[in-house]
Amino acid sequence: MALQVVGEHAENGFNWSVLIAVADKCQPAAMRLGFVMVLVGYGTKAGLVPMHTWKPDAYAEAPVPSAALLGAGFINCAIYGIMRFYTLAAKCLGHDYTGNLLVLFGVASILVAAPFVLVQRNFRRLLAYSSIDHAGIMVAALGFGGKLGALGAVLHMLFHAVAKPLMFFCAGNVQQHYGTPYLRKVTGVIHTLPWTGGLFLMAMFAVTGVPPFSLFQSEFTALSAALAAERVWPAGLFIAGIVTIFAGFLVHMSKLSLGQPVHDATRGTECPWKLGAMLLVAVPVVALGLVLPAPIYELVHRAAEMIGDAQ
Repeated sequence: MALQVVGEHAENGFNWSVLIAVADKCQPAAMRLGFVMVLVGYGTKAGLVPMHTWKPDAYAEAPVPSAALLGAGFINCAIYGIMRFYTLAAKCLGHDYTGNLLVLFGVASILVAAPFVLVQRNFRRLLAYSSIDHAGIMVAALGFGGKLGALGAVLHMLFHAVAKPLMFFCAGNVQQHYGTPYLRKVTGVIHTLPWTGGLFLMAMFAVTGVPPFSLFQSEFTALSAALAAERVWPAGLFIAGIVTIFAGFLVHMSKLSLGQPVHDATRGTECPWKLGAMLLVAVPVVALGLVLPAPIYELVHRAAEMIGDAQ
């Protein structure tokens, strides 16, 4: 398809820079099919609904470093793939077709994750449904369109990748100490593992987008893009899903960290290596909520402009 329109540049026909220059000349029917296949394929990697069913099992059973890599890096790689093809498809087909599909998959992911967060019994699986929610936020922000939507999506990729590993490190430490990932058997962590319990609670606020943590900024930017595009219903569902997920996390994590400790729990000695890793990750989580360094923002802004210009 692309090789027929790039002429003398045919040897570089699948280079993205060449494709973006000729995307409007590609065959629309083939591009529609290609975009759907890319969305399903990479959406499976990202854990978008309805291709999300592997994620809770994987997050619950994988070693903590592997689960953290899945939650922080794996999602971003998949969303990046969707973004690259989205810019081509939007230039060929217009934003309506691509944007509506992205909003549909994104908002559906948020709404499906919400009830599972409310009834979850395993805190490792709770993190999986959180990642499904955040993948939905990234894709929905992209679908809302414009440079504002692209900026929200790219910012969310950055902020989520920084915040989510802290959740996994804290969860792994708690699971090792208590010997179980079940919420009913783990209460009052802050009384037995004070640093881990406190950091776990802080990570929960960061991941659910509570101000002043950075994810609030990207979620607010995504919501602003929805309102700017006059997508009132998707914006309402977006808010409802995020608020529900926050409420579910608040109930679960308050009991886990601040509840009355189980009768046989004793105050533990925290491993300095594990604590050091958690504090090392906690520093940028807090710092990015206060200020985003200008060089990093410039890179994010340029990426968002490249995506937004394709519409």
